[in-house]
Parts: sequence; structure tokens; C-alpha cells
Amino acid sequence: MDGFLFKVVMSTLVTISLFAGSSLVSSPILSAASIEKEQSKKAIIVVSFGTTFAEARKSCIESVENRIGETFPDYDVFRAFTSKIVIKRLAERDQIYVSDLETVLTKLQAEGYDEVIIQTTHLTPGEEYDKKVLATVEKFSSSFAKIAIGRPVLYYNGTNDKPNDFAIALEALKKQIPGQLEDKTVVFMGHGSPHQHNPAYQSMQEHFDAIGLQAAVGVVEESDHPNLEDVLRILEERNVKKVILMPMMVVAGDHANNDMAGDDKDSWKNQFIAKGYEVETYLHGLGENKAFQDIYVQHVRDAIKGL
Repeated sequence: MDGFLFKVVMSTLVTISLFAGSSLVSSPILSAASIEKEQSKKAIIVVSFGTTFAEARKSCIESVENRIGETFPDYDVFRAFTSKIVIKRLAERDQIYVSDLETVLTKLQAEGYDEVIIQTTHLTPGEEYDKKVLATVEKFSSSFAKIAIGRPVLYYNGTNDKPNDFAIALEALKKQIPGQLEDKTVVFMGHGSPHQHNPAYQSMQEHFDAIGLQAAVGVVEESDHPNLEDVLRILEERNVKKVILMPMMVVAGDHANNDMAGDDKDSWKNQFIAKGYEVETYLHGLGENKAFQDIYVQHVRDAIKGL
């Protein structure tokens, strides 16, 4: 095929980009593919929490969407956000209109799509995923010939012939961790769930410890665990004095820039400094990491296959 079609929908706005060596009209192969595509309309919705940070949206969310679109050219790729606050702020401040998942699914149903794959970029199957992805998709369970969900990054633990998503994510994380940490420890900030405990982060810590990786993970939600107090306890036990703060989040947005590395006295950076630690910060979301993009692509592939 001489070109590939990639479509991302923000509400009713559809942007189509065609990168081709020859025109659509002059290519019988593309014409045949277009006819076949109309006979069976297939879509992938990449659903993210969202961010109001423009650069992070491009480098962390759009990069994943693009990678999925390039890998699955027979599918139209659409965007959805789960955060109502982000959707509202983008519309009011920037006149950028992004739909929620239910709106996009309703649109695809009206347009006659047969197969829909929903790939979440949420890191874990936590509260946001349960209430805004799973619950929404359930409403459309009989609306398409096929509808399936691509699992979050951290889901299977390697039992019952399933992949070990934690081990795979660990290998991806190692690609952005300095090769020689020496006397430094990487402290990851995850999101956590405010109203229900999310065990994924503790499982990730266990995988760090199993290979002797100098890393600790905590969540920004103080009511969940492991939180900052738990991380500080680990560092004290290990006599650590130098840390690299790194977001364990798809997007380096508000939490990474403010809660983790901000100038406010309550930021993790300044709390560590106040306790005598030497602190470095790494402000890049996991969506920039090509190994994590590979994970999302594989999860789409698994969803198509029914894994």
C-alpha cells in the first residue's frame, strides 16, 4: 500500500492526514482497499486520562496514537479522554475539543462501524479505568459486531498462561533509567486511586526488588499505598541520600510538573530536599518511551485476537 490513513477525532472534528507516494485516485490498490474498508469499518479508540499540557499531549499521547495508527492501517484511530476537567479546560482555554469515550462510541455506532477496539493508556486497572472505561464499554456491548478492550500496561502477572505485564513494563522502564545509578535511587511517582487500593504499584516494587534495581515507587494519592511516607521509609532503611524523581505516568503533566517537581513546599522534590536528599528530576512521561509505545501496540494486537 502506497499510503496510510490515520484519523484522530476530537469531538466532531476529524483530521485526516495522507502520506502517500502517489495519489489515491491513481492507485487501484488503494481504491480496492478503500472499498473493502467501507464494507467492514474498523476503529481503534485510544482513551487516555488527558492533559492540559500541550507539549506533553503531543509527545506522550499523540505519539502513542500515531504508533498505533501506523501499526494498524486498516483501522481508523480516534481519541477520547476520561477526565471531564481536562476536556472542559481544553475547550474553554484553547478551543480544543476532545470527546469522552461514550461520545466517541455513540458516533462510531451512528456511522456504522462493525469492529471497535478500545485501547486504554491508563497504566493500571484502577478507579478511573473501572468507572470510565469498563463501565462505558459495557453500555455498548451489543452495539457493534465486535467490541474489545486492550488492557492497561500493568494487568496480567504471568499466571494462567498470561503474559507478565509487570516484567515487560520493568524492561521498558530500564530503557529510561541511567545505566549506572551508583549511589542514586530512582523514585517513581504513580497516580494511585483515592477511593480504592491499587495493588499494581506494590507488585511493581516487588519486581524492582527481585532484580536488585535501585528504585522505589509511591503514589501521589496520599490515601493509597505505597505513598510518599512509604517511599521515605524504604529510602531510610536503605540509607539512600540521592534520588532521581521520575513519573510513572503516561503523561508528564500536572502531577509530574507540580506535585512531583514543582516549587511548592509540598512537592515531592522539596519534601526530599527538606529532609536532606540530593534530588534530580526527570520530566518525561512513559508515552515518550518507545518501549511503552510497543506495549500499547501489543495490547491492541492482543485485544484483536481476544486475549
